[in-house]
Amino acid sequence: MLSLVLLLLQSPFDLQLPDAWFSTVYDILNVFFALAIRGYIIFVLIGMMVYATGLSDGLAKILVGFGVVLYFGGPFILNLFGQLSGVETITIESATTTWLSVVGMTDTELISLLVWLGDAVAAICILVGAILYFTPNANDLTGRGKSLMVRALMLAPVLAFAHVSIWL
Repeated sequence: MLSLVLLLLQSPFDLQLPDAWFSTVYDILNVFFALAIRGYIIFVLIGMMVYATGLSDGLAKILVGFGVVLYFGGPFILNLFGQLSGVETITIESATTTWLSVVGMTDTELISLLVWLGDAVAAICILVGAILYFTPNANDLTGRGKSLMVRALMLAPVLAFAHVSIWL
């Protein structure tokens, strides 16, 4: 399999890579590795917030699915890319350092910001759902209110996990 990939990577053209090519690839892989280590929860949180609002169920499913795939396969795939590109081995320390230089805040700060936003989204969805549910003589609004409240209650365990995961 590896020899097939290396065979496909051969080019008949003599391409000259930039001098900073390996450092750029190393930085990109470090950011993605940091995203794979703790960033999966960012995609899951954003996906569940989109699902709770009912804006786009398809986008929410894609984001949550990408977060799950990133959690299980991300570090393995990124280390494989690192080996194929010939850069140094990616470590947690180098990924954290690169994440801080690129994003500007730690992953716990970003997750706590998203959790705060998720709490606000859940509270608004429950409030709006309760108002719609108790609207008299409107069955379509009652159904929409039930849906909003159930979706917000599905977001609540994810938010509870995110509240605890900051200290893990």
